[in-house]
Amino acid sequence: MFPKTSLHTLFPTVNFTEITAIDMSVNSDFFREDPLHENLDLAREKITKFQNKYPMSLLANGYLEERAFYNTPNFERTLHGVKEYRNIHLGTDFWLPESTAVHVPFDGTIVIAHDNNYHKDYGPLLVLKHETETAPFYTLYGHLSKESLVISPKGKNVKQGELLAYLGSEEENGHWVSHLHFQFITDLLNETENYNGVAFPSEIEKWKKLCPNPSVLFEEEF
Repeated sequence: MFPKTSLHTLFPTVNFTEITAIDMSVNSDFFREDPLHENLDLAREKITKFQNKYPMSLLANGYLEERAFYNTPNFERTLHGVKEYRNIHLGTDFWLPESTAVHVPFDGTIVIAHDNNYHKDYGPLLVLKHETETAPFYTLYGHLSKESLVISPKGKNVKQGELLAYLGSEEENGHWVSHLHFQFITDLLNETENYNGVAFPSEIEKWKKLCPNPSVLFEEEF
């Protein structure tokens, strides 16, 4: 069994009373005009409009969602004559403004602190290792500010409730509308700088075991 905490511990400065999801899957028309999520002005406008409809909601979505965002050559492969994209989302996205504070959900140690400064990558990334009586687990935080890597360097021990990071701007977070990509990981696969946040459809059963639904770590349902 893994421990549980509250999303209010993760985001103590955010005022919310409910969690609401936006459907950003390939079957949704939310980003109909820009399915690749390249027009950030348009995407930001749409997300802001949705947030205004639900002013007391924390917007959280995306686990195992197939997204057109990644249907580009950088996420493409051909295996046994079949082309597929690495486009199944393995974490939960929390759509919050840049500079929103992210706090530590569980005691842990920072094992990755790295700026993956590539288009549609994480930008600044942190991964925490958490010990339990049975086996360790990991939590991943993507699309942070560069300052976050100074606040939380690799090797630092952190306590639940402590400031961990801030969400990054579009210029530093991998070119995304501001949000936190949060991922629950059972095996870090010896990674030291990055970790897959999306998976190929043909490998999804493997990745579901490596990256269970993050909602199991929180008291709230989403």
